[in-house]
Amino acid sequence: MYILSIETTGKYGSAALIDGDGRISSKSSHEEMNHLKDIMLLADECLKAEGIGTNSIDAVAASIGPGSFTGIRIGVSSARGIAEMLNIPCISISSLEGMAALADAHMGEEVRFFAPIINARRGQLYGALFERDGARYNAVLSERQYMIDEFLEEIDKIDSEENQIIFVGDGIDAYEDKIREAGLYRLADEEWRYQDASSVAELALQKYNSNNTITYDYLLPNYMRKSEAEMRLESGTLSSKIGKLR
Repeated sequence: MYILSIETTGKYGSAALIDGDGRISSKSSHEEMNHLKDIMLLADECLKAEGIGTNSIDAVAASIGPGSFTGIRIGVSSARGIAEMLNIPCISISSLEGMAALADAHMGEEVRFFAPIINARRGQLYGALFERDGARYNAVLSERQYMIDEFLEEIDKIDSEENQIIFVGDGIDAYEDKIREAGLYRLADEEWRYQDASSVAELALQKYNSNNTITYDYLLPNYMRKSEAEMRLESGTLSSKIGKLR
């Protein structure tokens, strides 16, 4: 049994293949935002590394966001296309939960809380706070868009011991000073700070074993907010700019 997993919500795309025993083969791109060109090549490299063909894939998983709007679209569309072509189920994975699982894989048992944050700019982030419960991650703070100060205030209310919360994600790059000022939180090392298909694969295997799969047409992106163009269109600023160009 094999599950192919795709992660394209961050700067670097990656693909991973996990078997029924949890053994993972993964490949990552070293080029920023080159998902459209790279993702299917990375998936193919995973298959070749295992010596299998596409007919051996039992399900395909995708990180559905939040993150890069373009990256989300590419990853979800790729997974849907593979699933439709092979007539196999899909598995939907949150990029935030994927980052929590990635951090957990590199930390000791003393860490219980994981705060994945993705930079949404203008003092905003996409974030959540997860508490590990065995192999599961329960959302203590729900996945949504926050202002950085609001998020840190909510984190501060959590009853956790010193160094029990670890931050992960590119939101660290944008808001590190504020995070450090807020308290004694730990920051994930850069080598495993960002999205990666290996943790998507691990979460996907859990869902597959629990029969928590969907058909390709139900695999939907989670942008968590409207695009800049959509917001401008609704506010009228985009239409006024278009009018000036005419």
